Amino acid sequence: MNNASTIDFDASRFYDFVSNMDKKTMNRAERDALRRSVGITARATRRNLRARWPKSASTKGGGKPALGLVANVQKATTGDLYGQVHIMGSARTDRGFLLRFFEKGTDERFAKVRTRAFRGRSVEELRASNAGWRNRIKPLWFFRDAVASTKQQVFSEMEDQMQNAVLRQWVKSAQKGGAR
Repeated sequence: MNNASTIDFDASRFYDFVSNMDKKTMNRAERDALRRSVGITARATRRNLRARWPKSASTKGGGKPALGLVANVQKATTGDLYGQVHIMGSARTDRGFLLRFFEKGTDERFAKVRTRAFRGRSVEELRASNAGWRNRIKPLWFFRDAVASTKQQVFSEMEDQMQNAVLRQWVKSAQKGGAR
């Protein structure tokens, strides 16, 4: 029956495509689903970082602090795919290296004792005189909170993401003329 209120859909071609899907297409769908799921945590991390970043603070070179965030999908030595979001440094930027200190904070820091003026003075005396005291960075915990808030969402949406990725691969294949 085909009228204006109903839509008939024959899913047999789709099920044939899924059952006959080759390894390359399946990996592409898996990678796409993982990338989208990892993106959920990455967006939450960027949002938290922007909200908690002090307005008066700037980064080295005046850039945006969220540029040190790395979200990617990789293949393990066992051949399994996995996704990760991390802030603990990137070979490409110094900002990733700096983000670790804003996430976890630092202890009170002092200049190294190199002159006679610093020797024999206690930490309290140095702090009181501001001689070589470099303050401390309070932890922002933007990454930890983002992971905690999105963990359930990522795992609950993973199956939907995988189904959507397979559908996208099927549509691409149909556009190329592969799924008939």
